[in-house]
Amino acid sequence: MDKLRLITSFIHAAQAGNFSKAARELKTAPQGISSHIFQLEKWLGVRLFNRTTRQMSLTEEGRIFYEKCKSGLQLIEQGEHVIRDRKSDAVGTVRLAVGHTLGSTMIAPLLLRFTELHPKIHIELIVLNQVPDMVQLNIDVGVIGGSLPDSSLIARKIGSIHHFLCASPDYLRQAGMPKSPADLKHHRCVALKHPRENRIRPWTFQTGDEISTLELDHALIVGDTSAQRWLVLNGAGLGQITNYFAEPYLASGELVRLDIGYIAPPLDLYIYMPNRELLPMRCRLLNDFLFEELRLRME
Repeated sequence: MDKLRLITSFIHAAQAGNFSKAARELKTAPQGISSHIFQLEKWLGVRLFNRTTRQMSLTEEGRIFYEKCKSGLQLIEQGEHVIRDRKSDAVGTVRLAVGHTLGSTMIAPLLLRFTELHPKIHIELIVLNQVPDMVQLNIDVGVIGGSLPDSSLIARKIGSIHHFLCASPDYLRQAGMPKSPADLKHHRCVALKHPRENRIRPWTFQTGDEISTLELDHALIVGDTSAQRWLVLNGAGLGQITNYFAEPYLASGELVRLDIGYIAPPLDLYIYMPNRELLPMRCRLLNDFLFEELRLRME
């Protein structure tokens, strides 16, 4: 007895609500589905369906058997899908959603390497600062900084982003170097408003054991990180710059990090995918590649 074949016919019949539709899905005759159900019922010793000339429904035992078998068959299909993917080349398009800063600074250079490794996979990069609608935009993979908006997503934490308090050398020559957090009241401050959470990143400092958050008169409030970075680099004032962007400019001397006790809560970085079964190999390859490469850059 081919139990897997019998159970497959049973699950399709239960989902379709009649043998004819299940037969069409399985590309077989309705009599074959009926025969499979009869054999299965005989083997189990219970009736799985209540059948009349007009309608068909699961019995209580049939409903229980369906719920147990459904997940098992899905696991078998997933295993088959994984093996087939391993045997075949990964091809097709992956829609990748990232924020503006991550897209230009961290993600774009990695995509060049990924497409060299997997020339048959095409990437459609969707750059936006708000949380994407996974269904409406048909997103396959996403990278996001901050809290995850949807608990149903399959997400992995890559690491944490930190911010440095920085200014350009030209600005500091003109305005002077602040010696303490209190001095910031006499400086031009370029505040960053989180594009999704619509709140200004706090200006928090630690002096000894004391932690304080300053309320400053900001010269500029910017909701776009690219514009904020440009303003700070070009002498508009002091600003909180992400570590992954600031570090090369600190090394080249184009930015100066202010050592006056600035601290800020880290911003967690996640890579995520929609929670759906049988994810294509191309999506898993990009997800794993970005996770490993970004994690190395954040160590």
